[in-house]
Amino acid sequence: MRNPDRLWQHYVLALSVFLSLILAMYWLNTSVRARGIVATDGIEASNDQVLRVQSILDNAEQLNLQNIDAIADYNMSISQFEIAHFALHKALSGQADDRATQDQRIRSFTDLARNMTAGPTDTRGVTLQQMHALYDPGGLLDDLLMVAPLIAKQLEAETAFFTQLQKLLFGVSALVVLIEALFVFWPAQYAVQTAYIKMKRQTNVLRRSQTRLTQVNRRLKHLVNHHPLTELPNRTSLEAFLETAIRNQKSADWQLYLVGIDDFKTINDMLGHAYGDALLIAVSRALKGCVDYDDIVAHVGSDEFVLTSAEAAPAVLRRIKDALKAAFDVKGRRISIHASIGHVAIGTQVRAPMHIVADAATALQFAKSEGGDRTQEFTQDLRQDSHLMQKMQFDLREAIEKGEIEPWFQPQVRLSDGKLHGAEVLARWRHPTRGLIMPDVFLPAAQRAGLMIELDHAVWKSAMALAYEWQISKVWHPVISLNAAPDTISDPQLIERFLLALRLSGLEADQVVIEVLETTLINGNDDMAAINIDSLAECGIALELDDFGTGYASLAKLIQLPLAGLKLDRSLIAPLPDRAADSVVRAILALASELGLHVVAEGVELATQAAHLNDRGCGVGQGYGFGRPMPAKEFAIWLALNAAKSVHAEQEMPVVAHRT
Repeated sequence: MRNPDRLWQHYVLALSVFLSLILAMYWLNTSVRARGIVATDGIEASNDQVLRVQSILDNAEQLNLQNIDAIADYNMSISQFEIAHFALHKALSGQADDRATQDQRIRSFTDLARNMTAGPTDTRGVTLQQMHALYDPGGLLDDLLMVAPLIAKQLEAETAFFTQLQKLLFGVSALVVLIEALFVFWPAQYAVQTAYIKMKRQTNVLRRSQTRLTQVNRRLKHLVNHHPLTELPNRTSLEAFLETAIRNQKSADWQLYLVGIDDFKTINDMLGHAYGDALLIAVSRALKGCVDYDDIVAHVGSDEFVLTSAEAAPAVLRRIKDALKAAFDVKGRRISIHASIGHVAIGTQVRAPMHIVADAATALQFAKSEGGDRTQEFTQDLRQDSHLMQKMQFDLREAIEKGEIEPWFQPQVRLSDGKLHGAEVLARWRHPTRGLIMPDVFLPAAQRAGLMIELDHAVWKSAMALAYEWQISKVWHPVISLNAAPDTISDPQLIERFLLALRLSGLEADQVVIEVLETTLINGNDDMAAINIDSLAECGIALELDDFGTGYASLAKLIQLPLAGLKLDRSLIAPLPDRAADSVVRAILALASELGLHVVAEGVELATQAAHLNDRGCGVGQGYGFGRPMPAKEFAIWLALNAAKSVHAEQEMPVVAHRT
């Protein structure tokens, strides 16, 4: 019952027992039939024996009367009598002891019968008398007559024995059948029933599982074709939709719009992903109402949505902007967003749907690179620019590994005495085929490719190594200013990597200044950036706020962050000594003095600007008036000529090709 798979063993055992009983019954019946045949043959032999004895006596009478022809019959009768006697022995094999006297008489009789023909003829009468004496009633005749009843009695006894044996076999058979019924067939039937019930139960479970599996498959099919968060069609559904539309020539007047939320990562970082997800759901609901029911609104990226419509593009764009203009109520908070939109005409030309989306993505990236919150239609010129940007991103990664991004140095001079204060490190790309590439060309590519961190560290490491060479060669005791991108300042590994590079370079902490952009402070919700700035200051690294005065930095940040100085943007220096510009500069210098911050003025190109700034209390000047950015070899020559003497700005603005 515990092992239904072994039922065949029970059935084999039961079949073996039944087969044994059948064979026993067959043997019993065969034995009874054989004994019956032997008994019948014995009775016939007994009767034949009597007849043969009588025949012997009759032929003996004839021989006594000198009838020579009777000898053959006489001898044949004796032989047949002996054969009959042998048959009686077989029939009465179990009665040998009871027939000893009879056998003695028969042997004596047969001996007399044979002696009758063997002896003299005159003795035949005597022999005949002796034979009659043995045969007469009370002698051999009685013995021969009682053989048949004896055989019958023996057959009756054997029949009774076989009958008892047969009853015993029937009883054993009945007992075996009962035992097998109780211990084989019933358990087997019970096991089969149990297995059947279990199988039926499992069938029901499988049926329920199949139902759940169908539901899961339906859900999976939905997930394959829809975004799990917003439930909008996903990229797969969009691709199938566009393929069908293009194949059926329905897309002749259609436009595809790719909507991307500006600075969505900042929302996630500031409020958390729960608010970001809720905002995406709210935006998806708003966009559903911007197109007709037979168009599609798909969610194809983290914060990107695709819409299609046959309406005129200005009407659809206006509707999308209006839908996203009002603040969204998300988990009890009002969140305002801006979105950039790239759109492209689908047309009826047979092409891959994702190529159409890629064109819209190119337009979207251009819209975002122009400041965001704007729309841009795709053109072939954008595609060409995109390809160039992608190639530059690919080449830039290899250029960083090969050391093609090299540091250039621009001197910073104390305005009070013209002595060299330090040098700002600027990045230049010396491309093997395109020549020198300026930062305004390759930095956007580095930002899009996520390479700013590696680029900064590569430039820093190279610049610090060069500065240490100038130090040990007694050319200059360097102080270098390193520009740090917002991504670099927010890098969790910044401190470890920078301090290791600084220690390996041989410079001291007070010989390096880190310049932080105002945009880093604006996006200062990143806790990691604030932690890194504090950690750098604790390690003795001076930090300066770059491009100050362009109208972005919060004055509260000047108090909260451990800054050592400010760098006035060149846009404030160029108009000097204009009265309005002078007022702003004086206000900033006064604020810096109150906060204990030193000030570096960028873009100083004339002696009058340098003198004016010095009069207002600005400590350091930097610009083409003192020296343009130079590669390391050229800057080393400049150092040899100017490091030990005073450097003064030019009286007239120098003519230069680049001012980056």
